[in-house]
Amino acid sequence: MNWVLKIGFFSILFISSIMADEIDKSMNIIENTNNKLKTYQKKIDNLDEKTQEILSVYKYTNAELKNSRIYNNQLRKILSSQENELKNIDQQLIDIENTQKNIFPLMLKMVESLEQLVKMDMPFLLEERTNRIEKLKTSLDKSDIKTAEKYRIILEAFKIEYDYSNNIETYQDKIDNKTYNFLRLGRTALYYQSLDLKEYGYWNKQTKSWVKIDNSDAKSNIRKGIKIAKKHQNVDLLNLPFLTKKGM
Repeated sequence: MNWVLKIGFFSILFISSIMADEIDKSMNIIENTNNKLKTYQKKIDNLDEKTQEILSVYKYTNAELKNSRIYNNQLRKILSSQENELKNIDQQLIDIENTQKNIFPLMLKMVESLEQLVKMDMPFLLEERTNRIEKLKTSLDKSDIKTAEKYRIILEAFKIEYDYSNNIETYQDKIDNKTYNFLRLGRTALYYQSLDLKEYGYWNKQTKSWVKIDNSDAKSNIRKGIKIAKKHQNVDLLNLPFLTKKGM
């Protein structure tokens, strides 16, 4: 009986040992499986992160692509507009070139007409006006002065000549190398007065010559006119000779 129990006991121990080994093996398998699962999970997590990263890159790239398409469409419109502008500019350049061809002879005629005006007009400020016309002629030959600027200074010269018709002034100039005070009433009349206030005269438009004035009242009015032009006296009515044939 005891022998049977011993055999049973040893059998139980043997079976327990075998089961323990099997349990250990199972635990190892489970642990290895868990480790593999953790490794797979990490790979899955890494793959998920990469997937999210790739998805983010895709979304960003897709948004950039849309923006690029919008920009390219806008750029095409801009380029098309610039092409039209270039065509307009080319046409404008052609028009400007044609205008310059037409305007240059016109400017020459304008300067010539100013020169004729000074020659035919009363002889006031002759040196100043003649020099102005010579400068206009010189400027027309200069390549560094733009056509628009040339045209502007010609118009300015015309304005100066026009203004002479609407004002009065007094200045000093010479007749036969002798200095006189001059009184100009627009383009209507031109008078002279010697510096010693003894000689007086006026420009006769018909004879284109200077006429001496002897009339004391006319002399007095010339003196008054000079004071008015200098703003030393208020504006007043002047009684002065114009185109008389007789000396005064």
